[in-house]
Amino acid sequence: MAETPAAAHDNPSRLGRFIQNYSGFLSSFVIGVAGLVATSIWQFRQAQNAERQQASEQAIARTKADNDWRIARAEILGKNLSVLSQQGPQTADQRFGVLLSLTRGNILDPELAVSYALELGRDNPTYMGVVLAGTANKNYTQLEQAFALTCMQRFGVEKRAEVCKDDKLADRSEGIAQLVADELDASVASGEIKKGPMGILRDERAVQAHPTKMAWLFETYLQNLYERRQWNEVERFEGFSAGARLVAALVLATARTGELVTSAEEDMLNKFHAERRHWLAGYMFGRTCDPECRAKLMQAMLSSYGEAQGDYNEVFRRLLTAPRSETGTALAHLHARLLWCQVDADDLAEFRDSVLVPTLISACADPKFDAGLLEDLAAMVALVPEPTTSSTADFAAAAAAWKQMTEALEKRGERFHKAFVNRLARTRRERANPPPMMKKQNFCSAGSVDGTAGSELNQ
Repeated sequence: MAETPAAAHDNPSRLGRFIQNYSGFLSSFVIGVAGLVATSIWQFRQAQNAERQQASEQAIARTKADNDWRIARAEILGKNLSVLSQQGPQTADQRFGVLLSLTRGNILDPELAVSYALELGRDNPTYMGVVLAGTANKNYTQLEQAFALTCMQRFGVEKRAEVCKDDKLADRSEGIAQLVADELDASVASGEIKKGPMGILRDERAVQAHPTKMAWLFETYLQNLYERRQWNEVERFEGFSAGARLVAALVLATARTGELVTSAEEDMLNKFHAERRHWLAGYMFGRTCDPECRAKLMQAMLSSYGEAQGDYNEVFRRLLTAPRSETGTALAHLHARLLWCQVDADDLAEFRDSVLVPTLISACADPKFDAGLLEDLAAMVALVPEPTTSSTADFAAAAAAWKQMTEALEKRGERFHKAFVNRLARTRRERANPPPMMKKQNFCSAGSVDGTAGSELNQ
């Protein structure tokens, strides 16, 4: 017989009976667990608070220690500023000792330490190099900005002209270049080349803005690689960036050590130079090099024209015959360099005989050559002196080429011959009485560094 609902209610399940029989125990258990959980949460929060308080106390202690160190450092620096602010060779030893102590103790900010070291380098480049070598986290852009080109590096000639005032900083700049070479060697050895001086070559535009300075800044390092025939390191340098490859091309395209080598090695070296000349020519007329960039590269190549031993002849010929929209700025700079005699006399004679005169003869023979460009080219040649026995090694050949050029101009038309003659007369007048703004840059009558007087290059 089935149970009635009332019977089922009177006969609860096991769980129901357990609850009925042990209700007091269950209540105590639940309350105990809740208390245990609450206690655990409270203890956890107390531990967190204690941890935060401890971290806060440590931060306060660190801040106090930092502040105390800043005060102490300021006091130390204040006591030595009078020494560091001195100038002159007679104080170099004292400044060096103080600066080296402050640098090794990390009392000076790196940029401030570099600034004092560069000032010390005016009087003693060796002391400067020691301080800079011991300065961590240097700003290499700061060193690059302090690197001053001499007139020999800028123009390939030395003169007693006001524009050559930075020549007195030649030893300091040489010390900076040596520091760059030493630290590049160290960074390559440690496998961290990107953290050293190479960082200033990362921006291609920055290198294009100062190609001559960048080339001379890294010349010591690259020349050492070339002399030791470390071709893998050369390729690693070139592969760092487009700017690094441009610097390497400017330095290594003309790197000549003059040592006696075997015929096989000579062929290899000729190929090495040819590859970089070819790359440099392609870069100069490539899409990433604008007219201003071409002008600055032209200046760098003209200043090292003699060292190139003819390597740049084809580049200059192309520059002289290209459309003015591409090379107008470069030709304007070339015109100024020739007009104010800012080229070594031997280099100028070679440039005239190997580039200017042959290019003009070839242009006169081409009836399709642009008339305006031909007139400018004739005026450009008028800026260089006519061959003489004292200035030209192969006088007969140079004189014959000069005569052929003048005859070609006359044959091409009176307009072009007149442009040549008029430019000759104007050149004499401008060199004899240069504009005030150009007197500082006029090398034509400036004395040489050996004390001999300059001579005006009049035809």
